[in-house]
Amino acid sequence: MKHREHSYRNGVLARRMEIRPGVGSPTATAFLQCSRCPHEGSLKLSVRMPPEQIDKKFTQAGWALDPHICPGCRSKANERKAMSAKPSPDAMRAQAQMFSLLQNHFDPNKGVFSQNWDDTRIAADTGLSVAVVVEYRETCFGKLKEPDEVQALRSDIAALEKLHQESQASFLAEIATLKQQLGAISAKWAA
Repeated sequence: MKHREHSYRNGVLARRMEIRPGVGSPTATAFLQCSRCPHEGSLKLSVRMPPEQIDKKFTQAGWALDPHICPGCRSKANERKAMSAKPSPDAMRAQAQMFSLLQNHFDPNKGVFSQNWDDTRIAADTGLSVAVVVEYRETCFGKLKEPDEVQALRSDIAALEKLHQESQASFLAEIATLKQQLGAISAKWAA
């Protein structure tokens, strides 16, 4: 019977294995070298495994095999693919139109739209999503701000609510005192 080649034990195909004496039994560690960076992945083995099972363990840890690509390089490659996606001409026209509408109908200093304009209308006019318009506006032009008169009204409402709570607490304390007095007088008359 011919002995199968164990790529990790034989140190081929950017794979290698180290076996060290341990307490009770030797321990083994499998290594895999990334083909794109100097990173070398390691996997401690509790039992001797065939190379296919070791490969499967590295795959489960996020590695790509043949060519060997570590999880870090794989995520960088995915980011580059996502970033290199070129928008369509229609998308570019919609973005240009959104920019123009925001420039004409949003005051970044005051943080308000001109009358009858908002993110939803710009999204409807350009065909872009409201989320895209909001994100772009907040990043490039600024966030929405409440007008000064709205802020003043909110402040007045908060002050009146606080006054109401304080007055109510005062009234409840006075009512409790009067009830105590009534209880004391009623107790005298009942006796």
